Amino acid sequence: MNALRSVKVTVDHASAVGDARRTARDLARSAHLDASAMGKLELAVTELATNLLQHAGEGDLLLRGTNGVAPAVEVLALDRGPGMADPAACMRDGHSTAGTQGTGLGAVRRMAAEFDLLSRPGEGTAVLARIGAASARPLDVGVVCLPRQGERACGDAWAVTGSGPAWRAVLADGLGHGEEAARASDEAVRVFEEHAAETPADLVQRMHQVLRSTRGAAALVLGGDAATGTMRACGVGNVSAAVVSEDGARQVTSVNGTLGHALRKVAEFVYTWPRTALLVAHSDGISSQLSLARYPGWKGRHPSLLAGLLWRDFGKAHDDATVLVLRYREAAA
Repeated sequence: MNALRSVKVTVDHASAVGDARRTARDLARSAHLDASAMGKLELAVTELATNLLQHAGEGDLLLRGTNGVAPAVEVLALDRGPGMADPAACMRDGHSTAGTQGTGLGAVRRMAAEFDLLSRPGEGTAVLARIGAASARPLDVGVVCLPRQGERACGDAWAVTGSGPAWRAVLADGLGHGEEAARASDEAVRVFEEHAAETPADLVQRMHQVLRSTRGAAALVLGGDAATGTMRACGVGNVSAAVVSEDGARQVTSVNGTLGHALRKVAEFVYTWPRTALLVAHSDGISSQLSLARYPGWKGRHPSLLAGLLWRDFGKAHDDATVLVLRYREAAA
């Protein structure tokens, strides 16, 4: 399974719990989790899926495997149910969901290398559990990348590179949907990964040449430097991003065009990115009206939880949808 993209399991009947567990097991194998981590993952997925059924009636489990130096599987449980009046009480042992193999959300939290939860009465609940190794990056990366409803292939793709203060990121949206759109966005990511040390503008130029044999794509390439507190950006087409802080959101500029077919100019811009700010990037499968302000304590929330919430609340079912949220790890303190 592609570690860059998410897998969605809609939990709306009892058999979906088993489907979620089998999907998690496949992802665990792809991520090379050991037997202990795989067992924890199955317990966590069972608990979270059963919670969706019993407390919200239905919801979605989003799963994404990682690999490399910090292999793990991230699980997001998202619903629009009644929410929790007292989330802290639900975290205590003794609140196990009947019929599960676990011992409640408290057990899920203990099994997870990283965990976050947001629940609001009348608005639903979101739970993140990363099972396996905790991320070792200085940059926290949260992402949801899913195909449009009814499609198997996702026309969006993304990647983040860099293990020190300097980093690069790309978000590509292939024109249209399905396999051909996925081929275009995958080609953009391949070029990015092979030449990640280059400037965002040079990367976009390379992508434009390579994507001539595809249907084309929109893309945004970002390059950050924690030491200087700056970020360089070069975008073409309708992939959006903003640097979000308590003072507001500064939108990242993108020029008109389609990589591989129509590109009149390449423009690179420099932005200030304070260490306490977030970077939120998304394809046009997410509404431009998205806002972090509706989520209490958003500044300290895990980027993966925020990506799941934004997909749940602002995603469009008729389009591929990707949300990428970046934050310097030290900003979480």
